[in-house]
Amino acid sequence: MSAMKIPGVNMDAGLELYGGEMDIYLSVLESFAANTLDAINKMRDVTKETISDYAIVAHGIKSVSATIAAENISERAKKLEAMAKAGDLQGILAANDEFLKDAEILVKNVKNWLETQA
Repeated sequence: MSAMKIPGVNMDAGLELYGGEMDIYLSVLESFAANTLDAINKMRDVTKETISDYAIVAHGIKSVSATIAAENISERAKKLEAMAKAGDLQGILAANDEFLKDAEILVKNVKNWLETQA
């Protein structure tokens, strides 16, 4: 197992979530890498009409990021979800592009790290 470091992921905390079982944590990381870009893409064009769908997707990203201990992205998704539930479209639009860019980088970092484990 090469160095335990994925930028944006607290791997020690992540491993702890699964009782130190690296094989379980690896499968969770693989699932995150495989499925999260689709969710990120669903958050791109948020409008008044789609804000409730946006809240659901943000909730999903918050949860799945928490399962790998990607604390920064999870926390930011939680804030965006709260804004969506409050109907704060301006707040979302102010933060969304940077969030999506950072979330994409996180997915890429996870994928790159997983490739080193093969």
